Amino acid sequence: MRVLAVNGSPHKEGICKKILNRIIKGVEDKGGSVELVDLSSKTLQPCLACAKAECWESMKCIVVDDGLELRRLFNECDALVFAAPVYFLSVNGLAKNFIDRMRNYREDARPSVAVAVAGGTGKGCVTALQEICRWMMLVGFNPVVAEPVTRYNLDIVMEWARHWGEMLVEKTLSVGRSDLYTRLLEYGRLPYMGYTLTDEILYLARSALEALLRKGAADQTVELARLVEEAEAKLRLGCSEEGLRLAVEAHEKSMRLFNKLY
Repeated sequence: MRVLAVNGSPHKEGICKKILNRIIKGVEDKGGSVELVDLSSKTLQPCLACAKAECWESMKCIVVDDGLELRRLFNECDALVFAAPVYFLSVNGLAKNFIDRMRNYREDARPSVAVAVAGGTGKGCVTALQEICRWMMLVGFNPVVAEPVTRYNLDIVMEWARHWGEMLVEKTLSVGRSDLYTRLLEYGRLPYMGYTLTDEILYLARSALEALLRKGAADQTVELARLVEEAEAKLRLGCSEEGLRLAVEAHEKSMRLFNKLY
C-alpha cells in the first residue's frame, strides 16, 4: 500500500511537515509505504489552460518541469495526504499549482487526508480546507479526515495525526469504484464543508476558548465562554447580523487573550 504525502508549504520543516511526519508514522505502523514530496523542492509552474489540452486523457503536458513526475506519483499511489498552508483565506500558490496541474486517470475511489494550516489569526482554515476537499472529491479521492489546523488545536492535531495515518491504511483496503454522486455525497458528510465564513469565525473563537481551558486558564475565560454561547444562540435563532457581531467579538477577544497568555 503506497501513500503519497504532499507538503504544500514553502517551509520544509514547518507545521505542515510536522503533521505529515506524524501521519506518515501511522501509515508505516500499519505496514504502508510513503512517498513524501516537498513541493518547495520541485519546479512546478501554473497550469496554462491549453485550448486543446491532452493532459486530461494522457500523461502529457507542454510545460517542462516536475509536473509529470508528480502526476505519475499522484496516479500510482493508493492514498493521498495533502497538507497546505493558508494564505488570504485560501491555499498558497505552491499548493494551488499542484492542485491545478494534477490529473486522475483512474476509475477507483482512493482515500485521502486533507489538512489546511492557518497561522496567525487562524482565519481561512476552514475555507481553504473546503477548497482542498472539493478538489480531492473531483479528482477521485475521498477524504477520510479533513482537519483545519490553527495555533489553538495544533496540540490536539499532533496527537491525532498518527491515528489518521492508521485510518488511511485501513480505508485503503475497502476502496472501490465511485461516481460523482457518491463522491458529492461523501463530501457533504465531511465536517466543516457546510461552514460559512461566519461559522468559521465562531469556530475559531470556540477553538481558542477550548485551548485556553486545556492550558488551565478557566478562571479567565468565563466571560468569553458566555460570549461564545450567546453568539451560537443568536445564529441558531436566525439572528445573523447580531450573531455575526458577537462571533467576531468572541473571536477577537479569545485571540487577544490567547496571545497575551501564550
